[in-house]
Amino acid sequence: MWFGWIVASNPLAGWWGKNKRTVLIVGVVIVVLWVFIEHGNGPKTKRVSMPKDYGSADRELLVHAPSDPKDPIPLVLILHDDNVDAKTLDHDSAAGSVANARNFAVAYPEAVGGAWRIDSPDGVDAAYLRDVVSYVSAKKTKVDPNRIYVWGVGEGARLALTVVCSGAKPIFAAVGVVGQFTQEPRSACAGRVAEARVAETDWDKKVSETLWTASAKHHLGT
Repeated sequence: MWFGWIVASNPLAGWWGKNKRTVLIVGVVIVVLWVFIEHGNGPKTKRVSMPKDYGSADRELLVHAPSDPKDPIPLVLILHDDNVDAKTLDHDSAAGSVANARNFAVAYPEAVGGAWRIDSPDGVDAAYLRDVVSYVSAKKTKVDPNRIYVWGVGEGARLALTVVCSGAKPIFAAVGVVGQFTQEPRSACAGRVAEARVAETDWDKKVSETLWTASAKHHLGT
């Protein structure tokens, strides 16, 4: 009662007073869950095409990379065997999951017609791999030029050991080879060997982790 008038209470104000803390906690939890769902699992693998201003224009590849890392990160090129596409290797190797955990980017170049052309360190497919590094570095993520690696399985391993013999940039800090061979693949140039070697016929997450552990020890200039 105030000067003969009855002042009605606001039921919402009373409810808010009793439940404010709970509502704020729920709001914070929702925001945290949203951030985790959007970003907690890291980037996803995406199929892209090389832009028109590259020598390898229109060739496709898969890229798994954070768009804006705080600092430049390592980049790994992963080369499939003949008659196996990049999507299959991305799935089987779980390299994207390893990359998210270890903070590096992955690119999966793809052979035309399912077969790599392993002719010379400066051949068409070797040039394509260099274009991939340039493209990912310029358009997809911040790449540390001292920590660029190339891994391959089967014929992809032979191409990896071939491209590292080129005098053109990038210079690959380490090569990873996967597979069992009748004749062990070798680099065509002196001084380049596979820094990471896994003699497995199936490339799974454990193989990717082994390759990363061996490759990460190698930085250019160290």
